Amino acid sequence: MNKPAVYILDLDGVVYRGRTVIPGACESIDRLRSLGSRVVFLTNNATRTRETTARRLVDMGISCNAGDVISSAYAVSVYISEQYGSSTIYPVGEQGLVEELELAGHTIIGLDADYVVAGLDREFTYEKLARALDLIINGAGFIATNNDTMLPTEHGFLPGAGSIVAAIQAASGVVPEVIGKPNKPIMDVLLREYGMRSEECVMVGDRLETDILAGTRAGMRTVLVLTGASGIEDIESLGIKPDTVLDSIADLE
Repeated sequence: MNKPAVYILDLDGVVYRGRTVIPGACESIDRLRSLGSRVVFLTNNATRTRETTARRLVDMGISCNAGDVISSAYAVSVYISEQYGSSTIYPVGEQGLVEELELAGHTIIGLDADYVVAGLDREFTYEKLARALDLIINGAGFIATNNDTMLPTEHGFLPGAGSIVAAIQAASGVVPEVIGKPNKPIMDVLLREYGMRSEECVMVGDRLETDILAGTRAGMRTVLVLTGASGIEDIESLGIKPDTVLDSIADLE
């Protein structure tokens, strides 16, 4: 089989867990690049901008710039621009989401917003839930950056964006448009951004129901690494089958 042109790497649970780099990740990424493959980072984490994510990777010893990163915050900003034009938005999320929305030309507003955009928010409150509910009841669209229920860290798992999205959905009775993996919008943004074809790509992730399913749906080869959310036993129970299973990104060739 010909060497793939592009490796698409998830971050949390693949390249690092929390603040800890997965052993061998830096060397593996350097090796892929030395062999002529492009490496792109694709994350559902919407709490950081592309620029901040790139700086974080550089601090971990991985060469990266903002143009190497696609996040669900960036993807939701592009998606809204393409589908609905410049919009007024009430974000339930952190500064990275706010900045990406503003960079795309959207206006952040607390009243009469066109859309409620929800992602991971570690300062989520009842007041934010009530504001989102009021806006949606009064006609605002509801869009989620992603539906990941858990976030892997070096100390285990924490609640993910999906937990917050579920609260807003339960309160409002409205099912959101979901942009991040495994859904089509983020993969469309990814492929257009770099002018890539699916058959050129290998999707590497730790979560079957997001990373691997996203790659499979997009027609990419897929690699599950066992350093994050999903284990071997989950393949049969979920019915999502990666092309390859590796212990970690260090084994990627």
